[in-house]
Amino acid sequence: MKFAKHSALKFGLAGVSIALSTSFTYAQSQQLDFDTVIASWKPQQLSIANTNEAEKLLSSSRYISSKGNERERVTRFTNSMRANFTSLNAGQQERLVILEARLLQGIHRFDQAQEHLKQITHFHSPAAYLLMADIAMQQGDAKRAKENCEKLVGKTSFLIAFTCIVNAEFSKTAQAKLLQKLKAFEDYTSNARPAERQWFYEVLADMSLQLGNAEAALEYLSQTEFEELPISAMLVWADANFQLENYEAVTTTLTRYVLNIKKADDGLLLKWAVAERAQDITSSMVQSQLSKNMKIRVWREDSSHAAQVATYFLDIEPDYPLALRFAELNWQYAQAISDKSLLERARRANDVSNNA
Repeated sequence: MKFAKHSALKFGLAGVSIALSTSFTYAQSQQLDFDTVIASWKPQQLSIANTNEAEKLLSSSRYISSKGNERERVTRFTNSMRANFTSLNAGQQERLVILEARLLQGIHRFDQAQEHLKQITHFHSPAAYLLMADIAMQQGDAKRAKENCEKLVGKTSFLIAFTCIVNAEFSKTAQAKLLQKLKAFEDYTSNARPAERQWFYEVLADMSLQLGNAEAALEYLSQTEFEELPISAMLVWADANFQLENYEAVTTTLTRYVLNIKKADDGLLLKWAVAERAQDITSSMVQSQLSKNMKIRVWREDSSHAAQVATYFLDIEPDYPLALRFAELNWQYAQAISDKSLLERARRANDVSNNA
């Protein structure tokens, strides 16, 4: 069971980071322990040979082809590396710190991730600044996000640095001129790495959608084959189709590409269920699995999936006090514009329910 939050900068940067990190040599003072993962695979399948493999494996968890055990495997790898931390050279320590911080970020432990990164006083890898910009975005701090993006200039491709900077600006004030400013650099995609190119178009798609242009969002996303999109981009794709009321397109496409509902990302299942309800489908395997997932999330007080839980109890199975509880829990960790909107929506729904 995986999770991706819809924001082009947030999780889109993970793939870009792995593309950038291969030429650098990457670190915390305690082991990571993620108790929320339940695993049943064999120990020999968990063996990771090196940091390169761990970075790629963690990035692969962002796609529908992932097996769902990637984070647990990478956590075991970082724990084993942490035990020998002092024997690593400076570059290896930096990569390990970044990898551990990415794991913390993935469960919304943003403050811990930032503290963790302080183990390295001077970063040599642009992946670190991408990660810090990502965390700042998720905490709603556009100024700090932009500052970290600006540190990328001269350390990575112009396309990545500029996309990061403009997207940070857009997160503060969604303006069409910023979209056009970024689109003007589309020519740079011809020589970009596939992961960088995909992220550039995902950012454009997300911006377009926020500005109310769903058709443009879908056009940008079509630059990449659907099955090769990260889940974050698929969530943008689903919302664009919702804006156009293309609910059947969502259910048909997800039926084709999501082969194992039990391991599917909760965000995708949620979009799928919303699309089904819009077509008057009130019972399905998707909705049954999503219900089971949400019950587990509620029982665990799962902060990393709190936004999805709140949305579920707003849109699928109305329980407005519970929706508000999880919207507030989500707000404790994530404070982007979308998180604020979710909290406000939950408050309004709860007020209306109480006054009915």
